[in-house]
Amino acid sequence: MNPPIAMFLENFGLSRDPFLDTADPAFFYDTMPGAHGRRRLVECLGSGRGLAVVVGAIGAGKTTLFNAAASELYADERNLVGLILDPTFASEAELLTTIADCFGFEFDPDASLRDMKESLKRSLFDAASHKQPILLIDEAQLLPESMLETLRSLLNYQLDERKLLAIALSGQLELADAILRRPNFSDRVAFWLELAPLRESESTGLIEHRLRQAGYAGGRSPFDDDALHVLWLQSKGVPRRLITLAREALEVAAERSQRAVTLADVDAAQARVVPASTSHVSVAPRTTAMATPPWWQWWRRAS
Repeated sequence: MNPPIAMFLENFGLSRDPFLDTADPAFFYDTMPGAHGRRRLVECLGSGRGLAVVVGAIGAGKTTLFNAAASELYADERNLVGLILDPTFASEAELLTTIADCFGFEFDPDASLRDMKESLKRSLFDAASHKQPILLIDEAQLLPESMLETLRSLLNYQLDERKLLAIALSGQLELADAILRRPNFSDRVAFWLELAPLRESESTGLIEHRLRQAGYAGGRSPFDDDALHVLWLQSKGVPRRLITLAREALEVAAERSQRAVTLADVDAAQARVVPASTSHVSVAPRTTAMATPPWWQWWRRAS
């Protein structure tokens, strides 16, 4: 362990770094909207309803939410879960082969596309007799758009009461554009979740949760109220940027031998990280962040 990190941990009585940019389930913080979305995502996939989509800006917490849902799905013995983390496929055959490998199906990668699809269909039917196959694709904005048609064809396979394969896509906002350009695919969406920025209270709660999980035992947060407020403003409610700024502010305070993190520490931290933009922009509360939701949000509410 290098000396700067050791000083940082010791100064605040921490057993580990609370603000690492990883998807560690121990640091997963469930806001009320997030918990509701995760529950509905798990229900949609576990019941074989078909296609679920999670979209959000860079750093909004998509992978963290996806991993939390995946943990629940893996823990349920009624599910057979496959996970694809890098969907940059060069061909449809490569996609089909990877899906088969995810589930451990026997598969001939040298067969014709028609035979590949028939083989995958038979394997899904066999698996669905005692499990619900679920395919999770993270970073799905990297999936070649033409391959959405391949996924659509897989969603055609079904039993009387459920789909043979439930699919969840998680990706940046351009994924939403790609899906909406294909009405025959967007019509298959059974659950759609767009992650919004954190409210200020949620931002404070996330910081507190991570500190406690890392061993902080103080009576109250080491961040004073002004520091917490500015962290929320400067991060624009985006979780990844929030934890980056919070960690750097802890470093600054430790270097100054302080036990509390002040506004001055947050200001100094800002100078050490890449700015979010060239100008300061305040964060609107979640309820007013989108004055006119896109049509698909109203459609999902009504369905």
